[in-house]
Amino acid sequence: MDKVSRFVSRLRRKQSRPPQPSVNVSAAATIVETIPPAPAALISEEMRAWADRAGVDLGPVDGVWWYVGGTDTALAQAQQSGGLVGLHFHGGGYMLGSVKDVRSGFARVPKGFVEGQICSCVLSVEYTLARSRADGVKRSIPLQILEALSAYHHILEALNIPASRVLLIGDSAGGHLALALQRYLLESDAMPSPQGVVLLSPWCDLVADADDVRGLLGPLPTEDLNGPYFSPGLHPPPLGWPPTLVYLGAQERFAPSITTLVSRLADAGVQVAFHEAAHILPRYRHDFLIFRTVEETWPDEVRKCWARIRLWTEAISSTQRCAMHPYAHYMRDGDGAHSLVLHDESQCTARGQHREAIV
Repeated sequence: MDKVSRFVSRLRRKQSRPPQPSVNVSAAATIVETIPPAPAALISEEMRAWADRAGVDLGPVDGVWWYVGGTDTALAQAQQSGGLVGLHFHGGGYMLGSVKDVRSGFARVPKGFVEGQICSCVLSVEYTLARSRADGVKRSIPLQILEALSAYHHILEALNIPASRVLLIGDSAGGHLALALQRYLLESDAMPSPQGVVLLSPWCDLVADADDVRGLLGPLPTEDLNGPYFSPGLHPPPLGWPPTLVYLGAQERFAPSITTLVSRLADAGVQVAFHEAAHILPRYRHDFLIFRTVEETWPDEVRKCWARIRLWTEAISSTQRCAMHPYAHYMRDGDGAHSLVLHDESQCTARGQHREAIV
């Protein structure tokens, strides 16, 4: 009853809140593109052997572009270092979800990155789901990693976008896929890393869900869930990991594994920012940006999240041009949300702005 009372109280406060000043936000539009498979030269022997053992074949994969004002204009901004291109992977446990349903919660994250002017445009990948299908075709990992690689290669090579203007974005299982792609980029040295990685309630420890994720393993034994591609939160990142922002709902189900992931990134010297949304009811805390109810009931929490992400992207763009001497610190804001920030103390004139922006 206490939870219900708090929820009703929030609704009443929302209804009595004075009107907010209008803000001109252009609505994002979409277009679907079919992305060709990554060239064989980008697939390492180890990854090819894994795919062969799993019985998966890489083919084309669709993606949905989110943009404002035309894709040509948005891509031109990124090509000229005037904007970011997001590469997004949706959540759903690799079992459900479609970015082609642009009215669903799965579309709210890429749409928000564009309408919030964080990215000039975002390519959201319709990666293959691993759930069983009547045709009997195997769709276990690493097929989804290879499809993510295809999309990343497409952005860098076909569209001529520098890696330094690309942002990997993943929510829930999509965060797991973003972590896997970033690990593969570093371990294979196939292509340069993106400017940064944004992880929203990332699923980063599959060992904890071993009974529910057997289909993701394909023919691999259950103990392989301990590996870095299945449970990245249990392993240190490869050398050269890019700046990373991690956001979660306070006390959500994945909170322990996410905080472990953040600690491992920080211990490895990664530039990492960590935030919690503290004032959302438990049922909505995981991957909270996908829920319209959260935006309507806790608008301040949602606005704060988008503002932090936007300021963080601006901050890493400036600090990447500074000399690097990493150090870490924890900070807590007035609402009780805390942040772990590992960034670069240097002679950069934007240093103080960087610290304030991330927190």
